[in-house]
Amino acid sequence: MKNILKHKNNWEKLGELDPLWAVLSDNSKRFNSWNIEEFLSTGLSEVENVFSIMKELNIGQNRGVMLDFGCGVGRLARHWLKHFDKYIGSDISSNMLERAKKINQDLEVDFLENGEDLKIFEDNKFDFIYSGIVLQHMPNRETIKKYILEFKRVLKKDGVLIFQLPAEIPWRFRLQPIRKAYSVLKFLGLSDDFLYNHLGLYPIKMNFVSENDMRNFLEKVGLKVVDVKQDTYCGPLVKSCTYYCQK
Repeated sequence: MKNILKHKNNWEKLGELDPLWAVLSDNSKRFNSWNIEEFLSTGLSEVENVFSIMKELNIGQNRGVMLDFGCGVGRLARHWLKHFDKYIGSDISSNMLERAKKINQDLEVDFLENGEDLKIFEDNKFDFIYSGIVLQHMPNRETIKKYILEFKRVLKKDGVLIFQLPAEIPWRFRLQPIRKAYSVLKFLGLSDDFLYNHLGLYPIKMNFVSENDMRNFLEKVGLKVVDVKQDTYCGPLVKSCTYYCQK
């Protein structure tokens, strides 16, 4: 519980300081430099790529209700809504969700705050669940797996789950000195605003689960792994995978 509260607090602060960059961390767009139209347009190719692969794999024909887990400011909402009857985005940060509602006020979509689980949703609710560039920031692997179990619970039979997660991070990147410096200086009393805007420090964590371990976990809990595609969400030096699963 303590870990998830710290995780929530970090993302609440990022939602205040630089929400668009925190969602899509292009270093040329730091310090609130994203243009909102350009930012939203990045979601189109992401969504269309997912649909192209689903078509190739012959999954995802049910286009009823979808969940965008870790939706942030709703970058993908308008693009997913083209394909589903109902879009629901959930996030742990209320600040991110408030921004999502403003950005997408022209759409008929829902944004809801989740906690350490998805108890806000009943069993077998969703035809489709997507989570991209989200699970990698969880405090630990146990939390990642706990959310995946929740995905299974709220997914309908034959529903599709697609999520991205790094499978391997090189040793030289695992120390994460920026995040650690942020934590130490915050403990010493420096403000979040000073740490981010003046020192360029931030609390974003990177986690991973090996592809073999994740495949075994998914099969064990009753999620069929239809395919695993390597992706470029974490750059050229980190092995990242997108898992295409069916309940």
